[in-house]
Amino acid sequence: MPESQPHKTDTTAGLAPLADQLDTIAARLGVKSVLVMRSESDSMVVAATAGEATRHYTVGAAGQKALDHESRVPLYCERMVDSDSPLFVRDSRDDATFAGNEDEVEFGLRNYLGVPVHDGAGKVVGTVCVLDDRARDYTDEEREQLAQFAGEVERIVEEDGDALS
Repeated sequence: MPESQPHKTDTTAGLAPLADQLDTIAARLGVKSVLVMRSESDSMVVAATAGEATRHYTVGAAGQKALDHESRVPLYCERMVDSDSPLFVRDSRDDATFAGNEDEVEFGLRNYLGVPVHDGAGKVVGTVCVLDDRARDYTDEEREQLAQFAGEVERIVEEDGDALS
């Protein structure tokens, strides 16, 4: 039986200074994935990835947004970018909006917590999020840790507008 390769944290060049923090968040929260995502007009693109699910979420990988296609389930990050507010989904299988979403169906990741990332002008340009394969809740401290990390990403983006690319 071939050995499975360990997961590898990866980031865009601009986010490289945050790689250790990504690993720390994944370990502290015990989640399968920690991501920084960049919002494009029609997709969400991975800008940084940590945790066991890095084999699914590689830097540059993109998920197609549902946009106005009523037949498609929206991406978690897409909904957060559109609303400019944090999003928590305890278990997508029990959620009318997110049941059957891409992360759940393709990777078994049904739990989501994310916060938006803004550029220097206040425009939402991406997200910081965690995903897991089990329904779970997060403490206020864990939520604050994710929000603080999003603040670190925003500081980098403000200095380097291409940091998520």
